[in-house]
Amino acid sequence: MSRPSSPKPPAASSRHRLRHVVLLGDALLDDYSSIDKTPGEFEDALLPGTRDQWKISVVSAAEIERAGPALVLPGDATHAIIFIEGNYAIEQSGLLHGRPGAQEETLEQLSLVADEFERNLERLIHAAKSARLVIMVCTMFEPNYKDPVRQRAACAALAVFNDRVTKRAAAACVSLIDLRLICTEPDDYDKPTQLSKSGLQKAANVIRYAMFELDAGSRRCEVFC
Repeated sequence: MSRPSSPKPPAASSRHRLRHVVLLGDALLDDYSSIDKTPGEFEDALLPGTRDQWKISVVSAAEIERAGPALVLPGDATHAIIFIEGNYAIEQSGLLHGRPGAQEETLEQLSLVADEFERNLERLIHAAKSARLVIMVCTMFEPNYKDPVRQRAACAALAVFNDRVTKRAAAACVSLIDLRLICTEPDDYDKPTQLSKSGLQKAANVIRYAMFELDAGSRRCEVFC
């Protein structure tokens, strides 16, 4: 596994080459709507000090599903970061609100929701691979519920979805950014399932490191945390 010791500068040979990373998925759109997505400001919010090195754009999972095979990602894109928020899926499964004695029914529902989640993830990976981008897939960070019973149940449910993430990443031979090992402190959270500004920055620092490590032309399958 790779860990960043400090922000890694670009290689001298590519210092002035603009890289364009496409965020594929709904996590930033749904949970971080307060982030200014104005060109330049968006880059500074997620990757401070990299305005002259990186361009960021977002394509939601819904857009990819609607477009199907006709989807065209930005022509100048070089990297893709895939991050789907799965906490809503856990809520839909009913696991956190199940009645006693309904474990089998709840687990079956959880599995069905995870199946749909995995299909969405597979579509995102396919779109990025079709565009021949350097790809990184993010696991979902664990929640931060104060109620220990709810926390254990939510983490157990999340493990099902993260298992699908790691399986799809391995099957596609793409790199993985494990947010479970990055966002681990109470201060990393604003809400039980949403990162604070400092937590988001911790994740962004590792993502930035991974993007420099997996520069265009490199197709390693690696875990970053």
